[in-house]
Amino acid sequence: MEVLNALFNTALLVATLRTTAPILLVALGGSFTTKAGIFNIGLEGQMLIAAFFAVLGSIWTGSALAGVLCGVLAALVFALVFAVLVVSFRANEVVVGLALNILAGGMTISLMKAIFGTRGSVVGHGIVGLPKLQIPGLRELLGFSYAQLLSGYTPLVYVAFLAVPALALFYRRTRLGLHLRVAGEKPEAAEALGIRVARLRYTASLLCGLFAGLAGAHHSLGYITMFTENMASGRGFMAVAILIFSAGDPGKLLAGCLAFGFADALSLRLQTFGLPSYLILALPYAVALLALFALAYRARPRLFRESAETMRRALSAGPSSSI
Repeated sequence: MEVLNALFNTALLVATLRTTAPILLVALGGSFTTKAGIFNIGLEGQMLIAAFFAVLGSIWTGSALAGVLCGVLAALVFALVFAVLVVSFRANEVVVGLALNILAGGMTISLMKAIFGTRGSVVGHGIVGLPKLQIPGLRELLGFSYAQLLSGYTPLVYVAFLAVPALALFYRRTRLGLHLRVAGEKPEAAEALGIRVARLRYTASLLCGLFAGLAGAHHSLGYITMFTENMASGRGFMAVAILIFSAGDPGKLLAGCLAFGFADALSLRLQTFGLPSYLILALPYAVALLALFALAYRARPRLFRESAETMRRALSAGPSSSI
């Protein structure tokens, strides 16, 4: 019982919210492209390049806000390249996304070596991290334990969670949100109605880059104040997995991100109990695989019905249909 109390407490919930924020931000960004009918697997690269340039901007300017802006601009450049290749030149979105992920990994390592003369990580060098916001009077009102759940986070943590209801209203109540959904679900119908699908997909890609940039900046200036090689650590791919089974719905995204954030926070806590590190670090990714397996298992009856219906129509058409 003492072990469980030491493991599952308020500190674990606080850590869950902190670890959820970067995944949630990049997943919310991916919801724009998902709604617009684009499968964006390049979230990992956008997040990674933003994390590096956020640190670089913070060092050069001495300002965390300027660092965040630099990170967002870097992610927007990657998002624009993705949109040009996928939307204008109709390149395969999976190939382009993977190529940009590889480019981001190689670019950050090369720039780190060229600028800082080192590989592995960038620590110190005057990095200015994001400040933690303390909500006044909350501790007296709720007590220390409950106040920890609502106060003491960096601004981008609050942005991540407040963006969930904001995007839910955006997709359901605004003209742009409705047009994005139509462009993704029925692009031919959207074109017939005079909606410019290509322009909408450019907009969705850039909005995705904005949120991915915020996620990367939070990861290197808020979650931790440093940059390491491949510091995104698959969080962009986790976001892609969440987008697959949530179809970009903000509420389902929040639930999925909280599950992965909890697994990530729990894995960090379990390291203090002497368990094998390779098993602990695999915990968040195991959760992702289980979620995708559950999605595929749930889809089996529907896929079986669709296959059976297709076969029934083919048989009812008779042999003449193949002539």
